[in-house]
Amino acid sequence: MNIDSLVRPNIRKLKPYSSARSLYKSGVFFDANENAFGSSAELSGYPELNRYPDPYSSDLRKAISGYLGVETNNIFAGNGSDEVIDLLIRVFVNPNEAIAVMEPTYGMYRVAADTAGVKVVSYILDKQFQIDLASLWKGLSPNIKIIFLCSPNNPTGNLIRLESIQEICGRFSGIVVVDEAYVEFASTSSLVKEISNFKNLVVMRTLSKAWGLAGIRIGYAIANEAIVEYLDKVKPPYNINRVSSALAAQALRNGSAIMTQRRETTLEERTKLSRELEKLGFTVFPSEANFLLVKHPGISNIAKDLAEQDGIIIRNFGNKPMLEDCVRITVGTPEQNVLLINSLKKRL
Repeated sequence: MNIDSLVRPNIRKLKPYSSARSLYKSGVFFDANENAFGSSAELSGYPELNRYPDPYSSDLRKAISGYLGVETNNIFAGNGSDEVIDLLIRVFVNPNEAIAVMEPTYGMYRVAADTAGVKVVSYILDKQFQIDLASLWKGLSPNIKIIFLCSPNNPTGNLIRLESIQEICGRFSGIVVVDEAYVEFASTSSLVKEISNFKNLVVMRTLSKAWGLAGIRIGYAIANEAIVEYLDKVKPPYNINRVSSALAAQALRNGSAIMTQRRETTLEERTKLSRELEKLGFTVFPSEANFLLVKHPGISNIAKDLAEQDGIIIRNFGNKPMLEDCVRITVGTPEQNVLLINSLKKRL
């Protein structure tokens, strides 16, 4: 597969902006109009906030490389996974073309497409929240340039079958994006190693979930080197700030034990919370993530009462395909989960 042939013609011809720090990373800087006298605020451990960061977040990419065991030239670091989604659409999808999504799924795929002015072709998952491959192949057109898959899927919580993903990568002539935001909580390993088998596969990951770093907005993609080069070509010059990049690298190098311990606690609490919700009459769908999709008649109104009266926030999905009377509940601490169950008991 020739990745270049899938890229928008204007992006292939694009001459990227040449930022000051992409030319010279050290020296006495007179080139970027930074404030030579220093910054107006200080943060311990993070000097030179008056200077622009490394435009390619090289140290962060090295840390991701060490964590995943993949080459740095297969890694793109982004300002959250949402930036990766946006850039992929801008690189590969012309305004008269489309992306495909498997609903119900993460809503930002559609928002990013709508923002870019490209079409969205929606396929509905089957009753097990798996891909209906027969329906996909029947409706797939050359106009569709990217297929977005989420595994574990948000908001359903299940893994998409590996065989389905492999078949799509092998048969589809465009880009296949697998969003693994929740994969650290899953019972199976990542698809990262599959990028050597499929040039059109992009695996997205994040530090927002298992790593507990949603506040610093770090997402990343693992893909064929040619895809990474195009993402680097169109990204903003300094898309990740100095502090976020350093914190993320620190977590990946030194925080694995903490992440692993908290992940195990989350999985234990997920099991307990599931049992308690089932006792209250909820249908609890199997989850491979740090949340539960649950169903109960009238839960939309209950969710509103929980928020407005008790300050307990759960996510209503009752207006989404296949999710009538469904809400998504993030697994909290033991104390938070008890508080939720007690509040629900008062209303059921």
